[in-house]
Amino acid sequence: MARSFYNISFTQDPSAVDNLVRSILIGDDYHEINYNTEVVWKKGTGLMTAMHYIKLEYYPNVLRVAGWVQVGVGSIGGKERDLTGFTCAIPKQSVKKTIEKIQLAVAQMASIPYGNPNTPNMPR
Repeated sequence: MARSFYNISFTQDPSAVDNLVRSILIGDDYHEINYNTEVVWKKGTGLMTAMHYIKLEYYPNVLRVAGWVQVGVGSIGGKERDLTGFTCAIPKQSVKKTIEKIQLAVAQMASIPYGNPNTPNMPR
């Protein structure tokens, strides 16, 4: 399997992080599927462009995101391609952009104070 991996650290509640990540994936037109005994997020059918894939794995305080593309139609698609190199560059950039959105959103989530952010001298 040729996949690119990204580890994203977090200190928030894992279910809150998962809800945030799912909303980003849904917003970018991904949908959850079963893929070779794995649960992954997929975008596209392979008819006009490569299929985009993202897999999420949660560990204590770390979200591991795998991203890859696959060229071909439906279940007869070609082999997995990681997000490096020139082949399928545009679809690879699209997957990377979604992963970067996830990284940024999780990082911003960490900087939001508890309670009302408009209250001065709020203990953290």
